[in-house]
Amino acid sequence: MGLKEQIRRFRDWQKEAVHYSDEHLEPHHCPNCGHDFEGNYCPVCRQGAGDGRITWKWVYKCVMEVWGMESRSLPYTVLQLIFRPGYLISDYINGRRQTSYTPVNMLFIIALVYVIVAQLLGIGGVEPLEVKEGSSEFIVNARNWMVAHPAWAMMGMTMIMILPTFFIFRFAPRHVRLSLPEGIIMQIFMGSLMLLVVFTIRITPWLFWLAPFYYYVTYRQFFGYSRWGTLWRIALCFLVWLNIVLMMAVLATLIDEDTGLVDKPEGIVAIIIAFAFMVLLTAFLIFIGWIISKPKVKRHRIRS
Repeated sequence: MGLKEQIRRFRDWQKEAVHYSDEHLEPHHCPNCGHDFEGNYCPVCRQGAGDGRITWKWVYKCVMEVWGMESRSLPYTVLQLIFRPGYLISDYINGRRQTSYTPVNMLFIIALVYVIVAQLLGIGGVEPLEVKEGSSEFIVNARNWMVAHPAWAMMGMTMIMILPTFFIFRFAPRHVRLSLPEGIIMQIFMGSLMLLVVFTIRITPWLFWLAPFYYYVTYRQFFGYSRWGTLWRIALCFLVWLNIVLMMAVLATLIDEDTGLVDKPEGIVAIIIAFAFMVLLTAFLIFIGWIISKPKVKRHRIRS
């Protein structure tokens, strides 16, 4: 098989990873309700066709299901997340979820493995910072909490992308008018992917480019824009993301008791002005992306 044929098959797999066959189904007798049926599940009580007396195989299956090693395979979902992230998320949102592991569970299992493996390899030893004079206690404590809880931290950081993605990619060729619940699921998947990327970068720092690369690949596969259309929209989304993060950091610093700004009238005015400016800047960037992305409706003059 030539290289071109291998690439073609890989791209076909990216777009359609799962195929279901229409083979002859054997008859089964349900031990739970006594119904005779064909297929994998009883249509009356929904018990599986292979469920019967408890065997070692059944025990093994129960143990594997806890870690997502059975029908909704965690390893296979992670494999898809690495090689076809946008198509995987698209399949899940469109209702093809039977062979995909639950995204929330996957995020926390990946975070657990991340912490365990990082400690075993000695690459996850990020020491907590101490609050020093002149530094914001809130920001230092927030940073220490994020290091100690990577799953929640990554989920929170990716969730900020929901708002700019919702507006800037609003009129994409695929997934037109993505809803907010769907946007949440998308960013949970991205949180798992970014945890894998961060772990890779910690092992090999020169692979820092994987983060923007995966955002580009995922958004292009998922939304269907051209290369340039995907790039400038992602760049604008990250500008909004950065502005929101800075807005929260500045607000936390200004209202911190250590700064003393909240005790002075001019300090309160400074807080209001800084916060209002960043809110307006965020709204302006989102509005620009929304206007440019909005399809142009051609108006035809009616001749009398």
